[in-house]
Amino acid sequence: MSDATLAMGRDRRQLLLWLAPPLLWFAVFMVVPYGMLFYYSLGSTDYMTFKPGFSLVNLARVFQTEPYLSVLIKSARIGALTAIGATILAYPVAFCLAFHTRSARSKFIIYLLVIVPWWAAYLVKAYAWKTILGTSGILNAVLLNLHVISEPMTLFLYNQFSVVLTLVYIFTPFSILSIYAQLDRIPTSMLEASSNLGATTFETLTRLVIPLSLPGVVAGGIITFALATGDFIAPALVGGPDALMISNVVINLLGVAFDWPMAASIGIVVIGIGTALISVAQYLEHRAQVRY
Repeated sequence: MSDATLAMGRDRRQLLLWLAPPLLWFAVFMVVPYGMLFYYSLGSTDYMTFKPGFSLVNLARVFQTEPYLSVLIKSARIGALTAIGATILAYPVAFCLAFHTRSARSKFIIYLLVIVPWWAAYLVKAYAWKTILGTSGILNAVLLNLHVISEPMTLFLYNQFSVVLTLVYIFTPFSILSIYAQLDRIPTSMLEASSNLGATTFETLTRLVIPLSLPGVVAGGIITFALATGDFIAPALVGGPDALMISNVVINLLGVAFDWPMAASIGIVVIGIGTALISVAQYLEHRAQVRY
């Protein structure tokens, strides 16, 4: 056996040795749980006892039986509003961080302001918004002191608006970092060339910067949409009956009704929606790369 063959075999063994831990992690924490989820979705329950089966009835019920479909649509709408709101707030911050922050000190300060909210617990941030929006909260106190209202208002809390507002505040940093990562890849020489060719600032922004940053915008939007759609803490704390989301339904199915097959079927549908969004995002990114 030649030295080249021995070296090739040794390299393959080393490669397998390096790949074994991540492959094992992927199998244990991804393939097995998803497989169990699909397995449970095919079964049924009989007096709170799981019975294995091979039926797609539960998956069909997600789209045919209320309140599953309406709550799923509502959750997707809240997730979409959260993604839009987070993107609108995140883009100017990411743009400033990428093109108008020259010194490393200023960049570090802005980074810190973006990341510091993550150091606080999720419950603390959600409770903070409950305190702000409540009848005895800061917002009502300010409006009362300005004599805009004569008594505390209840419309700020326990509705879809309060849920979206809370989720936008919590998940906007994800959009900021995603958009900034894409904007930072645009070379300043390209912007200078655009200016030298006679393009105005608005034309450079709309015809160059924004199209090139779309992959980051889409990635941040998908992240915030997925996190917001699957959230269950904010609806429980600052939402009301009108803001019930699909994760709250799943929790009730698991802990109250013991209908694990139905809960697993909803999980399969949500995973399918997420996979479809990622596929669309990859397609759009590929088209953007081909175009530019």
